[in-house]
Amino acid sequence: MTELRWGIQGTVLKNVPMKRYTSMKVGGPVQYLVYPLDEGDLLHVLKVLKEDGIKYRFVGNGTNIIVNDNGLNEAVIRITKIRHLKYRKTRDGASVEVSGGTSLKRFIKDHAQRGFSGLERLFWIPGTIGGAIKMNAGSFGSSITDVLENIRVLDARGDITTFARKDMSFGHRTSPIKASECVLSAQFYLKERDKKEITEEMKYVYGERKRRHPMELPSSGSIFKGVNGEPSWKFIEKAGLKGFRIGDACISEKHANFIVNLGAATAKDIKMLIEKIKKEVFEKEGVSLKEEVELWGFNG
Repeated sequence: MTELRWGIQGTVLKNVPMKRYTSMKVGGPVQYLVYPLDEGDLLHVLKVLKEDGIKYRFVGNGTNIIVNDNGLNEAVIRITKIRHLKYRKTRDGASVEVSGGTSLKRFIKDHAQRGFSGLERLFWIPGTIGGAIKMNAGSFGSSITDVLENIRVLDARGDITTFARKDMSFGHRTSPIKASECVLSAQFYLKERDKKEITEEMKYVYGERKRRHPMELPSSGSIFKGVNGEPSWKFIEKAGLKGFRIGDACISEKHANFIVNLGAATAKDIKMLIEKIKKEVFEKEGVSLKEEVELWGFNG
């Protein structure tokens, strides 16, 4: 569709298999995959898509989504090429503005090298800044919103609004940001700390992740949210499901809240395994599990 390119400075790819762009390595094709070059370009992309009646979604690094094998008759927009990083020194640290499509891991490495602290316990969590804020990512007792000052959000109407952290209500792996909205940028307040101490903590966090999580196989991270302060893996283990598989989708022997792709898993296999876990845990433990991952293109 040639008219989709008119006035768009970024890249437009057609009929792109999402298995290439998701950490679980499953998913059928989407109609368009669009990379705007800047915020003005992004707004123009939305205008063109709306005029052509094409539905769209935003995606970061695809680390928390599972796309149906049949794909989506929609456009998927990635803002990973819109890059902005600005440090402003303060009395005891720095106020940092960073674009929403920036890799969280890369951002943590960057501010650690500068001697600024605040997010090192989240080191090696995959995904982007925007995606991490949207799900209020956290680990080792810290959450990304602990040092968040404000965010700029693009809504479904194309309006951009700045929200202060103090005016927003974040929960465990939840946020008030809607699925149709995109975090364009965020501002964090980081404190000065000895670089060696920061590096040591990052090494510890990475080591623990490697020990506890099946990082050697494709996955989407934690599949289910915790329940009443208890991690979901406990209920899955109690239900005797560790190692259970459907096709090449398997509940990790290393961490029961991870589903891993052993090589040729399909999105259907994963969805069936998710439903199996929910059913077994409810019947055996009386607990209702809710997905932390996003399922795209299932059940409409």
